[in-house]
Amino acid sequence: MSVAPTRTKWGYAKFGTGRVPAAAVAVPGGLALGAAGGRLAVLAGISGSNPALGFWVFAACIAMPAVALVYVLVVDRNTLIGATERPDDSVESGWIDKAAAGSFMDLILVLGAAATVLAFIPRELVVDLKLVLPAVIALGFASFGIRYLVLQRKG
Repeated sequence: MSVAPTRTKWGYAKFGTGRVPAAAVAVPGGLALGAAGGRLAVLAGISGSNPALGFWVFAACIAMPAVALVYVLVVDRNTLIGATERPDDSVESGWIDKAAAGSFMDLILVLGAAATVLAFIPRELVVDLKLVLPAVIALGFASFGIRYLVLQRKG
């Protein structure tokens, strides 16, 4: 007879047949990723004139998002209080799917139109990809957000 997992506020990570509090895995894992990011910043030379200070600044800035990422990757949803049983069957999941598909089509349409226009410009146009690629990402975010909000309002 299988025993239902204990539900807690922070949940557990399941490894084989055992369970460990998810935070016990996420915190050390995130701190290790933060330290790796700090070390990478020093090796890449972007840590400034004081490598030790640069290491700690980068490690501190990377650590908390890394802890959150590791937590999301290891936590077993069935051990969380208030977690939806089947989140893929929810109305919100349908809105996300429709908004994502629509925003992808928006990006294809806009980028295709831009490529067509650029193909017919007679002189060479120099663009900085450091500006263009974030603009494309921002366009995708905006399209997804607007579509999601419209679907939410429709119900």
